[in-house]
Amino acid sequence: MTFLAFFKANYRLLLFGVLLTFFAGFGQTFMFSLFLPAWQSEFGLTSGTFGTFYSLVTLTSALLLPYVGGLLDRVPLKKYTFVVLAVMAASAVLLSFAHSLVFLFVAILGVRHAGQGLMGHISQTTMARCFDAARGKALSISSLGFPLGEAVLPVSVALLIGAIGWRSSWLLIAGFVLLLSALLIPVLLRDEPSATPQPSAAGSADAAADTGPESRQETHPPKENPAPVPDAPRSWTRAEMLRDARFYFVNPAGLASPILLTGFFLYQLPLAESKGWSMEWMATCFIGFAAAKTALSLGVGPVIDRFSARSVYPFMLIPMLLGFVVLLWGSHPVTALIYMMLLGATEGISGNTKTAMFAEIYGVKHLGAIRATLVTLMVFSTASAPVLFGNLLDAGLAFSGLIWGAVVFLLLSMVLALRITPWGERVWGS
Repeated sequence: MTFLAFFKANYRLLLFGVLLTFFAGFGQTFMFSLFLPAWQSEFGLTSGTFGTFYSLVTLTSALLLPYVGGLLDRVPLKKYTFVVLAVMAASAVLLSFAHSLVFLFVAILGVRHAGQGLMGHISQTTMARCFDAARGKALSISSLGFPLGEAVLPVSVALLIGAIGWRSSWLLIAGFVLLLSALLIPVLLRDEPSATPQPSAAGSADAAADTGPESRQETHPPKENPAPVPDAPRSWTRAEMLRDARFYFVNPAGLASPILLTGFFLYQLPLAESKGWSMEWMATCFIGFAAAKTALSLGVGPVIDRFSARSVYPFMLIPMLLGFVVLLWGSHPVTALIYMMLLGATEGISGNTKTAMFAEIYGVKHLGAIRATLVTLMVFSTASAPVLFGNLLDAGLAFSGLIWGAVVFLLLSMVLALRITPWGERVWGS
């Protein structure tokens, strides 16, 4: 089934996924980095102290995720989604009125936990659970909200802050989230999907709902010797997954991109200053990041469906590796655009590949709990980036040293991830 036919058959559920991934942008590091100069000035924070503060927020979110994220396996999807959106909007309002570090902490925690932690979790878990044969396409389409947010939000919010200030900006963000979710989500989730993935022969998640008993009857006589139907993959529990050695081989590659993007995006303004680039140019380069992410996100879906996610997984970091190599030796403004586009390419590939790979290996029955664990590990690991980057910069380390560290980390992660490929399975055993 082509992308267009697949979208027409499942447009409501897919647009729900796009909306949630777009809302996730409000809780991402690139969003908070736009407010960093104002917060440092108003609350008297250095790069190192804010990095520690931001890491504590992120760690607290990580502690909440295993339980809160796992509730998606038990709570109805519409109810769960509305609660998460309400938390984000309320936290944005609180952030606009924060006059102490305590309230700033609670408010950023709410926005970050709902955005970075749960919005993408809801979207990707729903897509992986409701689609089987077309899981790659579903994840590719629903993930378009990520680059859409990265293309629209940095420039829009930067202009908004300049026009009305950072506090009023968060009030408008809260109203925007509430209005858009109230208008769209009841329509998009009019027929709430079940937790059962579609059969491979069905073209869409709606097929079972639109097909009555008569149309499901066999219309042709069965063959005398029908081909055997392969057994569905066993669904692992979260505890079983944590005892599987493969989990520890593949995780560094899955965590590399979030860790490095958190560190480099949070301190993108000092990076720009070190290269002689303006803040406006760096914000504009997010459009290139989003465009590359969109293109690769759409492109990788059919590749996953044809060759499997585990075959793609170890190689998804190659564009990011090239991006840091370009950044290391380039200083022309075009370098920033190339660097951002290569980072976006890896993000486009990895976002869909990671979810599809874990669904392939560990099944979908407990995918909510499994993804909650993965997101928890991701948030814990990204919490290390702000404090590490901030203190290293305060200590006088040049950005070239951080970039070399990123290159080494990416190379090691790719080598370990080869364990999950068919070749790696033959070498190490399944």
